[in-house]
This record gives sequence, structure tokens and C-alpha cells, in this order.
Amino acid sequence: MFLPVILHAEDTMNREGGETVEPGGRGAARADLPSVLAQLDGHVSADQRAAVRRIRTAIEDEERAAAYVPTVPKLRALLEQPDLDFHDEIAACLAALAAEAPTDVAPSSGTLVAVAHEHADQSIACDLLRALAAVAAERPDVVAEHADAIADVLERRRGYDRCGIEAIAHVSEYAPTAVEPAGPILVDALSVNPTENGGPALRALGRLARSEATLPSLEFVTDAAALVAHDDRSLRHSAIGCLGDVAHRDPAAVAAVAAEFEAALSFPDPDTRALTAATIGHVAASADT
Repeated sequence: MFLPVILHAEDTMNREGGETVEPGGRGAARADLPSVLAQLDGHVSADQRAAVRRIRTAIEDEERAAAYVPTVPKLRALLEQPDLDFHDEIAACLAALAAEAPTDVAPSSGTLVAVAHEHADQSIACDLLRALAAVAAERPDVVAEHADAIADVLERRRGYDRCGIEAIAHVSEYAPTAVEPAGPILVDALSVNPTENGGPALRALGRLARSEATLPSLEFVTDAAALVAHDDRSLRHSAIGCLGDVAHRDPAAVAAVAAEFEAALSFPDPDTRALTAATIGHVAASADT
């Protein structure tokens, strides 16, 4: 007697624009998953590719990434097979699944880094770095042990990748000294494209400055100072915060660019003014000690 009520409720939801459970919906995803898993487990490359494309379609066109999280271990296993010619599609799936369920992709971090390192100059590395950035946001401890290798991948990629820098920035929050090898890359990435790379690069450099790690140089202070009155709120706050962190280590370096703070002190945003005042206070206090 309960079943007709449930069906009626679903029919009502459908008419009112709510969720539907039809072919291609969440019910279909549940029914589809066993066959996809079986194809991934098989030994026919064409079937495996078809399964990967089914997952990618479900993620990108149907926005059903969550339904395919159980495929992560099998996708990792395929990524580890060097003879397959659709690694780029596998990487795209893993990047999207990492955004949906980073803790489920975390055990695959070693494979993601290894393949990115092997193909650092190819487009596949971008998706792999994107996956690592998503994992690092939730599990920086897992990615920290690969920080050196990620830095090497970034160094070999022309123009860098914001996703890779994001991964380094997330790790720096957990273990600043772990990203010390990436210091020169962060400095250069900030200089090359401050608008695109500035946010994560500045956050990581600031944490490095506050830690016991060795900084490659303080050249980035000038680049950071040029961003303290940037139109992008997040970017200017990252720049001001970074300079505040540097002031704890070398107040003179920040004092040398103090003139740049004038625009930030008169900025309409009260948070910007407060953060700037705090940074100037750090410079003054550190200079007196």
C-alpha cells in the first residue's frame, strides 16, 4: 500500500520541476555503474576506453560525478598501464572526481604525480595537477610527500600551471618546509603572471617566510607590493598578507616598499585598510626588536 504513495509523490515532483528518476538520471547511474566497473576490469582496450568515456560523459554532460566515485581505483590502475593510448581521458575523469570526492582520490596521489612527471610537457599534466590541487585542499598531508616532484613538473611546464601552484599552496599550509624546493618556481611564477599565479604563489611564499625554510630570494617582495591595491580583493589581500609574513623575517625588505601601502590604506574596502595597517604594524614592531 505504500508503493503507490511513493510513486505518486515522485510524479508530483516531476510535474513541479523537481528531481526525476528516469533513464539518464541517478537511478540510471546506479544501474550503469556495475557494467562500467566490469568494462574497466576487462582486458579489452576498446571496452575500457568506452567505459572511461561513459564516466566522462556522466561527469561533464550529466553532472553525475558522485555516482562514479567507486571507479577511482580502477581508473588509477588504467593510468598505471603505459600501453594505453587514452590516458588523457582517464586523467580528465580523475580530475573531476577529485573535485567531487578528494579523499577518495587521495590514495592515487602517487600515481597522479608519477604520470604527471613522466608527461610534464604534455596537456595531460594539467588535469593531473588539477586533481592533485583538489586532493591537497582536503588532504595536504598526502600530497606533501610529493611536493618536490610537483615542483619539478611545474618547472618543466612552460608558463606554469595555476593548479600545480594551488597544490603547493595547500601543502604549504600544512607543512611549509615541504614546499621549500618550490620556492624559486613560486617566485618566478609570481613574476611571470602575477594576476593568474599571484594568489596561491603569495600564500605559499608568505608561509615559507614565516617558517624556518630557506627562501630563494626576496625579489618577490617588489612584485607583491605592486599588488597591494589590485582590483581583485583576494589577490590584494594575499599580497598584503604575504608582505606581513615577510616582515617577521626581514622587516627592512618590506619597509623598502612601504610607499606602495599608501594606496591600500586609502582603499574603500575596510578589510583591506585593516590588513594593511596590521602589516605596517608588523614592519614597525619587527624593526624595533
